[in-house]
Amino acid sequence: MIGGLTAGNLADFMLVKLSSGDSDNITTETRTNVRKLFQSVALFGPATCLYLLSSLPEQATTAQILLGGAVGLQAMDAAGFGAATQEKAGERWAGLLYSMTSLPGVMIGSISVSVTGQILDRMSNAEESGW
Repeated sequence: MIGGLTAGNLADFMLVKLSSGDSDNITTETRTNVRKLFQSVALFGPATCLYLLSSLPEQATTAQILLGGAVGLQAMDAAGFGAATQEKAGERWAGLLYSMTSLPGVMIGSISVSVTGQILDRMSNAEESGW
């Protein structure tokens, strides 16, 4: 949560600085470039951390930092992918488009947790199942 808020504020800061300090002169191209930059960090940053983690570092602290970096850099996605619907829809339809695009993922995610729990409960009750 903190990473997502930080990413959004950092993106806003970059937009203002790239538009010469005038927030009224932010172009669509500037917004798109900043969004793509943050989304690239959100995709390549964790991939790099996990690649470095795959060589099994000698010290546990190094592994913890790399794993934390992989999870933390994914927060940049809040300023990348999360802002894409707002950029495409404009001010009037941004909320509706965001809710329509996130609703299926939230519903499927919620239902799948319940279904997985029911499956595991049924499997654990049957002694011959091997669970």
